[in-house]
Amino acid sequence: MRTISRWARRRPVTAAAVIVTMALGVGASTAVYAVVEAVVLRALPVRDPGRLVWMWNARVERERAPFSALDFADYREQNRVLEGLAPFINWTASLTGAGDAERLEGVRVDPTFFDLLGVTPATGRVFRSGDARAQVAVLTDGLWRRRFGADPAIVGRLVSLNGSGYTVVGVLPAGFVFPFRDAEIAVPLSIESDPRVPDRRAGFLRVVARLKPGVSLTAAKTNLDAIAARLRRDYPDANAKKIGVNLFPLDREIVGDARSLLLTLLGAVALLLLVACANIANLLLVALASRRRELSMRIALGATRARIVGQILGEIAVLVVAGGAAGLFVGRALARVLVWWGGTALPRLDDIGLTPGVCAFAMTVTAAAALLCGLAPAWLLSGAPAAGLADEGRSSTGSVRQGRVHRTFVATQIAASLMLLVAAVLTVRSFAKLQAVDPGFDARDVLSVQLALPPARYATPADLIVFADRIHEQLTRIDGVREAAAISLLPLSGLLNTVDYRAVGRPEPPRDEIPQAHYRITTPGYFHVMGIPLGDGREFSDGDRETTRRVAVISRTMADRHWPSASPIGEHIIVNNDTLEIIGVCADVKQFGLDAGRTADLYIPLRQMPNGQAQFVAARMYWAIRTTEDPLAVADRVRSEVRRTDKDVATSSTRTMPQILAASIGSRRFNTDLIRIAGAAGVLLAIIGVYAVTAFSVGRRTREIGIRLTLGATSRQIVQALMNAELRSMGIGLAVGVCGALAVSRVLSQFLFAAAGVEAAVIAAVAGVLAAAALVACLVPIRRATRADPVIALRAD
Repeated sequence: MRTISRWARRRPVTAAAVIVTMALGVGASTAVYAVVEAVVLRALPVRDPGRLVWMWNARVERERAPFSALDFADYREQNRVLEGLAPFINWTASLTGAGDAERLEGVRVDPTFFDLLGVTPATGRVFRSGDARAQVAVLTDGLWRRRFGADPAIVGRLVSLNGSGYTVVGVLPAGFVFPFRDAEIAVPLSIESDPRVPDRRAGFLRVVARLKPGVSLTAAKTNLDAIAARLRRDYPDANAKKIGVNLFPLDREIVGDARSLLLTLLGAVALLLLVACANIANLLLVALASRRRELSMRIALGATRARIVGQILGEIAVLVVAGGAAGLFVGRALARVLVWWGGTALPRLDDIGLTPGVCAFAMTVTAAAALLCGLAPAWLLSGAPAAGLADEGRSSTGSVRQGRVHRTFVATQIAASLMLLVAAVLTVRSFAKLQAVDPGFDARDVLSVQLALPPARYATPADLIVFADRIHEQLTRIDGVREAAAISLLPLSGLLNTVDYRAVGRPEPPRDEIPQAHYRITTPGYFHVMGIPLGDGREFSDGDRETTRRVAVISRTMADRHWPSASPIGEHIIVNNDTLEIIGVCADVKQFGLDAGRTADLYIPLRQMPNGQAQFVAARMYWAIRTTEDPLAVADRVRSEVRRTDKDVATSSTRTMPQILAASIGSRRFNTDLIRIAGAAGVLLAIIGVYAVTAFSVGRRTREIGIRLTLGATSRQIVQALMNAELRSMGIGLAVGVCGALAVSRVLSQFLFAAAGVEAAVIAAVAGVLAAAALVACLVPIRRATRADPVIALRAD
């Protein structure tokens, strides 16, 4: 320890560089791993989470669809592979009575739901089998802390949800996430009281299931698909398009696409750490070279090579471990930055922290880094011959060998940096293409507000029409508001509402090919407010009323599906036994993400909405408001007007449409920014490493350069001679890096938007830029050395 202390005092800059570089490398790795652990690796706080699956109905048109109540009952009774099944449905509630009304996302769950998952509440209890019709509620830890100030007396308190009193019976543990991850509250589900129960076509139940011990996903799917085949045979009209069952691990369904993106990011910081280790190893090799005489003397006195290696490794390890310890604190700070930066882009980010797993990862990374950084310098210098006692400055054998090791590290840095930079460029290009996608509407100057209407007072279409007319009149009177309109589901809301339909006059499709459209209910003026172009016909007007002919507007994709070479205006479709006349064709709108495909969309006017849709619309009525000033400046006026119109109507998700667009690609933006930073840092470290190694190599050959200049060699000849060795190491690094970049490109193409497989042109361009930067880093110290006075160079030792 005293030896390393003296060494560090003699070379404080080198010691500080090692510690800082390692702290940043370990800190970045630890921070990203903390995110990966919280979001991807950490098990849900439930019993045996590996056997929990999200069970979906597989249909012809999509792989994830809800179940009807009758189908669910058949699967529950006939399966031999599931320990239990628990249905749930999405639910929204207006929380009133304490402060302003607040709209909450929630779920109605079967009373067996929490027992099936094996959830132990933080306080109170979860639902019991007799709670199906009880007015009780369970809160998430986040809602309990945010709305109720973590009051321990919350259990037993009555809260008002949608105008009805519910008794809070428990609070769920921190870290628990519902399958519908935005949900903050749960109430019991009574399937028998739902009016959709008799209709086998009505899919509204989402299902969580637990596999029996020893049953694999494949075996379970085989058994459940056989049940699906029987149901399709017994009920051909209702189940013709239901082709089986899909089972997905519950934790992966909650995380979604973030899993692959975060694991890619973890690979990127691993490459960054490799570059940092190579840089530190080179730095240490240069710093320790001055001890060749001391090591030669130790060998001459009988010290074994193993003892020398152990001593050098121990000295290096002290610095690296110090950097690793600092990296733990850096990682903690960076993790907090990532939580702030990531926001709601990723699930479970609020559960991030320096857990034992994260600390163990940091320690493992530090130990591996110490080995990577110290082994080569220790082994190389431990072989110092006793001849080093005579003249270490002019001993060429060690210098040649040391130069080769230096260049190996340089090649490693360049290869890893090239892979990092290619990953960053491909990710940035993909994200730029995603941002350039036309969403189908004009997001500028549009504010969106989501309203939750008390279902007891807004139970019929007539109630909703009266409210919509009244609030529309109030909103359009607000200063700064140009126009406003409502819709049942806003684009990019993430929710689904579909309906089967048939085009009149077109060939009757087979039962398993009946087309389906995404169903939207709007007020007049919606397309104009949202800036959605109408290619043909007109949009809805106040004249489209309950007593007039039924009308609809369809999307361009839906029109092209049935009338590819003719205008559909005046044609008819049948929806739920109602015949609708098509009066307009609007542009396709990205309903489920900028990276999603085109969808067939069907819009109907609010005044002609079916009775069965009233509850759905009341729970989530979205208003789009086009403004004449900054939309957020109008938001408070809008909320005040809603309270004035009806104080029990809760407002939520008051955001501009550009904010909604940004949120829809938030996780991709988060990963893109981090990979871009990692790529830039890797390249910077590599260039610094190239410069440092070249400067060291040139410095060792200063006397040789002086002799050559004295004997008449030109600066150009010397530059060429000195560059040859450096170019070889760079060439090897680029060759290895290109091979690695090809693999990176192939992997990234699987989940990057609009990626074109192996992008050779991008790899070639990135390799050219990196080679040019490395070349400049080599030339600077070489040119400086050739301009030195030959007499001074000859005196160098």
